[in-house]
Amino acid sequence: MEVSITKMSENGQVVIPAEIRKDAGINPSTKFLVFNEDGNIMLKQIKKEALKEDMLLIEKIRRSEEQIKEGRFVKADTSMGDEEIDDLLTA
Repeated sequence: MEVSITKMSENGQVVIPAEIRKDAGINPSTKFLVFNEDGNIMLKQIKKEALKEDMLLIEKIRRSEEQIKEGRFVKADTSMGDEEIDDLLTA
């Protein structure tokens, strides 16, 4: 994992350092989903083939957070496969 420091300009622009761009294969005009999780800003490259899966994952996470707030939750074991965990989330 690459780690770098950058800062935001007065116009709200943030430069992704060259070594990070190179390592991630980011080119000019790359589009991103931008997330704000309690002040932690996260970028995720939008890749056409993965966008639908990403949106479904975001919806599953949102539903799970609502269920946790309501006191409804299940525990997943780290040995469980993706399908088993998905089944828990949709139950």
